[in-house]
Amino acid sequence: MKRIALLLLGLVAAAPALAQLKPPPAPTATRPVSLPPPSKPATDASGQAADNARLRERLERPALGDAPAPKPAAKPQPARAAPVYDSKGQRLNGMRPTGPGRVMDTRTGRYHDTVPSGDGVRVVKKDGDGT
Repeated sequence: MKRIALLLLGLVAAAPALAQLKPPPAPTATRPVSLPPPSKPATDASGQAADNARLRERLERPALGDAPAPKPAAKPQPARAAPVYDSKGQRLNGMRPTGPGRVMDTRTGRYHDTVPSGDGVRVVKKDGDGT
C-alpha cells in the first residue's frame, strides 16, 4: 500500500513537468493559413498592350500633392586666383585674394591694395610701405 501511495504521490508531483514536455502546437493551429492571390492569367497581346498603356499613363502622371522636384541650383565655380605682382613686375607667391582690389600676404597677415595689371593684379605701393 505504501508503494502505491508513493507512486501516486510521485506522479502527481511530476504532472506539471510532464505538461511542459508536450510538443508545441502547430503555428497555424490558432490562425488560418492565408495564401497569396493567384497570379493574373496570361492575356493575349492586345490585352497586354492595353495594360502596358494604362501603366505607362499612371507612371507619367504625377501623384496628387507631389510637386515636381526643384532642380538643384548650380554651384558657382570659385574664381581662379589671378597672379599677384609687385610694383617691379615680379610675381609674389603666398598672396590670397580677399576682395575686389585687395590681397592678403599669408606669411605676414598684412593686406595690400591692388590694381588690375595684364593677366593678374599688381600691388599698389603706399607711402611708407616697403613693398
